[in-house]
Amino acid sequence: MLRRYVPLIRRRAIKRTLMARRLRARVPDSVLAALTARSGGVCEMQLVGCQGQATDPCHRIKRGIGGRHGAAKRLSDRLSNLVHGCRMCHDWCHARPAEAYDFGLMLREWQDPAVEPVLRRGQWVLLDDDGGWEVLA
Repeated sequence: MLRRYVPLIRRRAIKRTLMARRLRARVPDSVLAALTARSGGVCEMQLVGCQGQATDPCHRIKRGIGGRHGAAKRLSDRLSNLVHGCRMCHDWCHARPAEAYDFGLMLREWQDPAVEPVLRRGQWVLLDDDGGWEVLA
């Protein structure tokens, strides 16, 4: 016997969750403004498939499952630990962590982002906490 397909009917609206907001790295507005000034709104990674426009503040030292709190959050959100990237480059880093570590786009927990070089737009640079960078020879 053939059954007729009956679509499910929702009696009330789907409850919206804050999951996306919880997963997104929340960087303070002042730090985000300085990061945008440093990048000029252009992706600082510029990897394969880059979209060009910087939309994601990417932490070089990962925040961890529970995130950072207190003094650790302030250290995590400093400009030397952040790279402004597009969504494709940010996803590339998490899909290819070995290469991202080689490029300095991701760092180990014990490394200091202020003294570890990063490949920024094809040049090796040192990022500082004041929103600048120094090109390495």
